[in-house]
Amino acid sequence: MAPTHPKSQPGKSDSSSKKDVSIDKLPRLPQGTDNIPHFTLPFLSSRFTSSPVSSPISANTTLGSKIQKRALPRSQQPISSKSRLIYVSSSTPFMAVVSRVRKQLDRALKGNVPSTKGMSLPQRVDLLHRDGGTKAEGEAVVLGTGKAVEKVLSVAAWFEEQGDCVVEIRTRTVGTVDDVVVEGDDDGFGGESRVRRVSCLEVTVKLR
Repeated sequence: MAPTHPKSQPGKSDSSSKKDVSIDKLPRLPQGTDNIPHFTLPFLSSRFTSSPVSSPISANTTLGSKIQKRALPRSQQPISSKSRLIYVSSSTPFMAVVSRVRKQLDRALKGNVPSTKGMSLPQRVDLLHRDGGTKAEGEAVVLGTGKAVEKVLSVAAWFEEQGDCVVEIRTRTVGTVDDVVVEGDDDGFGGESRVRRVSCLEVTVKLR
């Protein structure tokens, strides 16, 4: 009678079907090596810190120094009241500039009208008909540099839409001084100064 093999139960794998896997073990350490100290790699136990990226340094700037910008030099107001300089910055309100220009034009218009005291009626009528009695010769000059150029252009566009105004636009270059201050210099004599050229927009507003 032929030998019978027991059937494997479902869900269980036959151990005879598995292949024998040989595991190679490492050789044992020699005796006397149990007291060897363990070392930790430096980069595993250290903490990484990020430093901010420094801004590019100009070739003309000394290391360890900073630049302090001075205010733009302003010209003195004209002695005559017929002209007035109005400086505009990026933070100046737009309508404040418009109001100052209009006030200057109104002042020039009032100051140009001669007094009619002691004149007869025909003389007053003749004075009103003459151009010199009603035409204003004053002007307002609006100046701006850098970010304020866009605002000065907006002021020029606003007055160009007014029927009683004439607008002239000119560009020029002005010089300003920057101070190169060495950090840690308490006396303030270790730095230097240099001149920087900036573009300036000049808008002249007159009455027709």
